[in-house]
Amino acid sequence: MIDAKDNVSLNARADETPMHGDTVPSKPVVLFLCDGKHGASLMAAAVMVNKASSFFDVHCAHTSSTMHTAQASKALIQFQLSTSGITPSPLAELRLTYVDYLVAMNPAAVQSGLPLPDYGKFVPWDVTEHSEAGLTPVLRTINQNINYFLSLYLFR
Repeated sequence: MIDAKDNVSLNARADETPMHGDTVPSKPVVLFLCDGKHGASLMAAAVMVNKASSFFDVHCAHTSSTMHTAQASKALIQFQLSTSGITPSPLAELRLTYVDYLVAMNPAAVQSGLPLPDYGKFVPWDVTEHSEAGLTPVLRTINQNINYFLSLYLFR
């Protein structure tokens, strides 16, 4: 039973384990998931890390066996964004069992039939629908969606 004198955060979730004896919950976990064709989850993770890494623990994964990262990295360099510290992983090898926000970058990301980690909120995006125009428009769409995401979930 929690007593009024206990130091417990009102935002703490039951499934969170305090770190190092603290009662402060860790940062919410965001997983960006794509099909791997365009590296959309890598681009989204780079944008989110650049904008809000102090508020979110950011991860990216893909449903294919490999992710095409060369073009995505080139698009990110145009906007001076780094992928340093971001490691895309195949969904089948993902070690996360729970994420607060599962962001599907395109419909194919969740139609693979692979098991997804448990999640608090599912956020469907389709950022690759105009990918034939190149990855710069995809990156702009990702940036707009992340701005909207942050306005909803961070500044509420």
